[in-house]
Amino acid sequence: MLAMADNTLAAFPQGEFAAFSTAKMSHFLPYRQGMDQKTIEQFFGPDLGTKADYDSTHLVVFDHGRMLKVDPGEIVAKFPNGKYKVITIDYYNKNFNEPIVVDDDPGVDRKQDVTQ
Repeated sequence: MLAMADNTLAAFPQGEFAAFSTAKMSHFLPYRQGMDQKTIEQFFGPDLGTKADYDSTHLVVFDHGRMLKVDPGEIVAKFPNGKYKVITIDYYNKNFNEPIVVDDDPGVDRKQDVTQ
């Protein structure tokens, strides 16, 4: 039985290795100085007030009980599992593909399935 299991892994490296996987669509909000509240409300939807909050001067994202202040020039990422993360432009450029924009909409319509 052990020999059979080894044969199924024959094409793999002997030790640890790295590989890319197909990631699901994530959504991003590039936060800018003076961003209007409507844009923030549209991005967070019903999560505003529970996973993020905003007043006229600050945007914060809640992460495992911590309040993460979002500074202008940073990006808020919303992942398919419903979690949010504050990232830098450098982090985005290293870990994500080019932004997808549908028509003249500043973001992807969440009701559309852009993978088809």
